[in-house]
Amino acid sequence: MSKHLRTEKGLSIVECVIALLLSAGAVISLMEMQSMAWRGAGKSDYLGRAQALLQRELEICEYKILRGINIPADTKCMDKYGNDVDCRSNNAVFTVNYLQTKPVSIPANTRLLNVKVKWPGSSNGISSSVIILPQSDY
Repeated sequence: MSKHLRTEKGLSIVECVIALLLSAGAVISLMEMQSMAWRGAGKSDYLGRAQALLQRELEICEYKILRGINIPADTKCMDKYGNDVDCRSNNAVFTVNYLQTKPVSIPANTRLLNVKVKWPGSSNGISSSVIILPQSDY
């Protein structure tokens, strides 16, 4: 009967412990990568929302300028859904800055509109500009 036990194939307790330690090491290394993945996902979310807000604000301001409504150089705050909120509110996530200039190198009635969107954790945020040439009614 002892010969039968020696010829039986299988895993010994030492092999099982080694496999367990290797698996634990792999799981622990993956857990360390999880925080980097969460930070990357958060940054990507903020960047995507900020880009949508930036484009929307550029288009709204362009429409207002073309209609003859002056856009003041101002700052406003928005929540994560793009709704206007008070800048002192806890819901304020994005800060939108407007700067409208009249460059000397382009026609007199042309305006250059710069819009910048910042969010918590970003040092510079994102910005874009558009040149607007209002035309008189026909």
